[in-house]
Amino acid sequence: MAASQKIYAYKSETFGSEREMVMYLLDDYRCVEGFAAQYLGAWKAISQEACVTGGLRTVCGREQLHADLLEARLRELGGTPQCEVPQERLAEMAYYGSEDHSDIEKLGKIASRVQDPEKVLQFLRQAIEQIEDDRDTRELLATILDDERSTIQWVLASWEALQPQA
Repeated sequence: MAASQKIYAYKSETFGSEREMVMYLLDDYRCVEGFAAQYLGAWKAISQEACVTGGLRTVCGREQLHADLLEARLRELGGTPQCEVPQERLAEMAYYGSEDHSDIEKLGKIASRVQDPEKVLQFLRQAIEQIEDDRDTRELLATILDDERSTIQWVLASWEALQPQA
C-alpha cells in the first residue's frame, strides 16, 4: 500500500506539493497586495483627515512592498505573474477613490471586515504552517503576516479614534 501523499491548501485551493502551493500563493497574494496598494493609494490622494493620510502613506507603502517582494520571490522560483484582480474587486477602487464617502466611512467598511484579525489572517498563517522546505518563502510570508497585523491594528485604532465622542 502506497503512503498517502500530503495535501497542501491555500484558501479554497488544494495542491499536491508544497512548491505548487507556494507558486500559487505567491502569485495570488502578490495580486491582492498590489491591488490594495492601488485602491488605498487612491483613497490617500483624497483623504480629508491628516491622521488617515499619514497612516495610509505607510500602509500603501507596505502593501506595494509586499507585492514587489512576492513577485520577486515568484520570479526567483521560476514563475511569472498570472493572477489578475477579479472584476468584482475593482469596484473598491471607485469607492475608496471617491470623495462621496468620508474617511470614517471607509475605515468603518474595512474595520467591519477585520474585527477578528487572527480569523481574517488565518488563510495566510495556515499556509505558512504548511511550508517546510522553502524556508525563504516561509519567512518572507511570516514577516508580511506581522505587517498585516500592524495594518489591521492601525485601521481599528483609527476608526475608533475618529468616532464621534458621546
